[in-house]
Amino acid sequence: MKNILNNLLTFFNTTEKDSFHYVRIERNDKCFCNSGKKYKACHYPEHQKKSKIAVKKISETTGEEQIKVLSVKRLRKEYYRVKSNVH
Repeated sequence: MKNILNNLLTFFNTTEKDSFHYVRIERNDKCFCNSGKKYKACHYPEHQKKSKIAVKKISETTGEEQIKVLSVKRLRKEYYRVKSNVH
């Protein structure tokens, strides 16, 4: 019973700031815009020119996914949040 209460308390006490991770969208993945093209043929060239990377921001509490386009510099600062893309 204590474990259940502790789990509930930690669930409600976590902040959104700490409860997510990023998964990089790889070049050969389908593009996030649902065009049917691969990312490398759709948005990748534009992002590469601007030193940006498309990532999925995944909430660890709810599993909700959002697409974000982040700068390479910012992603390097938050390297500890980036997880490998597992299919």
